[in-house]
Amino acid sequence: MQNLLLVVLCLAAGAALRRTGRLPPEAPAVLGRIVVDVALPALVLRAVHDLDVAGARPADLIAPALAPWAVLALSAGLLALASRARSTGRAELACLVLTAGFANTSFVGFPLVEALYGPAGLHHAVLADQSSFLMVASVGTLIAAVGRGVERPSLAAILRRVASFPPFLAVVLALALRPIPLPSLVAGALDRLGALVVPLALLSVGFQLRVDAASLRKHGRALSIGLFVRLVVGPAAVAVTLRAIGVRGVAADVTVVELAMAPMITSALLAIEAGLAPELATLMVGVGVPLSLATVPAWAWLLRAI
Repeated sequence: MQNLLLVVLCLAAGAALRRTGRLPPEAPAVLGRIVVDVALPALVLRAVHDLDVAGARPADLIAPALAPWAVLALSAGLLALASRARSTGRAELACLVLTAGFANTSFVGFPLVEALYGPAGLHHAVLADQSSFLMVASVGTLIAAVGRGVERPSLAAILRRVASFPPFLAVVLALALRPIPLPSLVAGALDRLGALVVPLALLSVGFQLRVDAASLRKHGRALSIGLFVRLVVGPAAVAVTLRAIGVRGVAADVTVVELAMAPMITSALLAIEAGLAPELATLMVGVGVPLSLATVPAWAWLLRAI
């Protein structure tokens, strides 16, 4: 409950800082850069280095790694059908795929997973998050390029994007250092830096939350479809599939919960920067984040019940 309260307080504080003008408009970019370049790599390095895979079932490792890709494919297919039925343009479809197809597995996902499953749940959440990052760095870039009708990025450009991403470099370093115990001094420093992820990321999210009445009237139907796919259809498909093949436990539940998160901010920014229905992309995040604070715990409760 303390962690959930922290989520709400940080979101509210971020919104208050924007409204009072106590932080400049570029504050979210600065906060996000600190999170991505410093705090998140520290958290990932610590979690991956200490990830206990001894005795873990292969499914416990495969599920969080593959499920995000399956959800993206399912979401893209359903949204394409809905777009055809509604005769909407390519830009709106690309925006919805970028926002409904990618879950906010770290900025919002980590604090909610820790609140619902404790620190042990973060180990599985990191796997889902790294898989989601690889998706947004590769497929997400392609979707943005196709949506705005420009030349697709080369494979070399995509690989450079992945290889230069600090959290990915932290994963590589953590895997290389796994045979070597981390000194307590280093582990403690990483823990302190990793603890910055939650407050700084959520302050940034809260600062950017904007819900405009005119935009709601204009994009209400697309917003409803996108959030229904993101918050309900995707996690439901993963939950049913994992239960059907007999995969249960914390790893399976964390996988479902991670994929029940609000739209990913990074993928939404791709849509905004590409000019792909930027108002809709902002609404998907602005409405999806607070809404997920209710739907994600509901999914956690449902998974325990079934």
